[in-house]
Amino acid sequence: MIPALNEEERIGRVLEQIPYNRLPEAEVIVVDNGSSDDTARVAASKGARVVREPRRGYGIATRTGFSEATGDIIVTMDADGGHWPGDLLKVLQPVAEGSSIVAMGVRIHSFPHGMKIRRFFGNVMLAKVFDTLYGEHLGDVQCGFRAIHRKALNKLSLSQDGMQLTTELLIELKERGIPICPVQVRQVPTDRSHIREARDFIEHVSLMLRRFPSYWSARNRNRHWAVAQTPKFVGVNGHSRTDNRGRNEVNQEILDSLRKIA
Repeated sequence: MIPALNEEERIGRVLEQIPYNRLPEAEVIVVDNGSSDDTARVAASKGARVVREPRRGYGIATRTGFSEATGDIIVTMDADGGHWPGDLLKVLQPVAEGSSIVAMGVRIHSFPHGMKIRRFFGNVMLAKVFDTLYGEHLGDVQCGFRAIHRKALNKLSLSQDGMQLTTELLIELKERGIPICPVQVRQVPTDRSHIREARDFIEHVSLMLRRFPSYWSARNRNRHWAVAQTPKFVGVNGHSRTDNRGRNEVNQEILDSLRKIA
């Protein structure tokens, strides 16, 4: 699923590079987000199903694409050529094999990274803020290259209309205890972007801070639920304690329980 706004010069090349021979049953959806050029026509000529969404906004287009998609696994990527379609199978693999129900692309893992230096440092800073607040180790929280299983998507409540949907989606996953599998993908240099760097940076951080109390509350609820499920018995001294399994085993059980919540 590819949200697209005025990408007539790039969308055709992106669609041509998708490895269709490895994905014989895949449906390709391009959400035309109110384009004033021939994005929709070019996408349709390359075999994509075009969904028109006149209300502009990355979040609006992405939510529309999610609702239109019919498959069990939905992969999203950018229309501007910033993602290498050859990495699609790599992003899809953890979800298709069942080792995870969400996989997120991580672009910032080597240099050169195909990203302007100012945007690179902005992304690094956003990742630092998110990872610190939400206890993750992603390194990149703004990549639109992701694979998500329908059973995870159905548990999320997404409402952001703009670029902040990328942050909101991650926060929703964290609040519901759904693990995120990071996958290294390459960043392809592009000559333009719809990102408003300073404004979007502030709005992303603002959303992280606003949602942090609800995440912390959900985290504590989940932890208390998991502890309540840990088997206990009363010892000879009258004190209640966990059974004679080692502490590490009990902790692992709690972690496994957290992953199944929601």
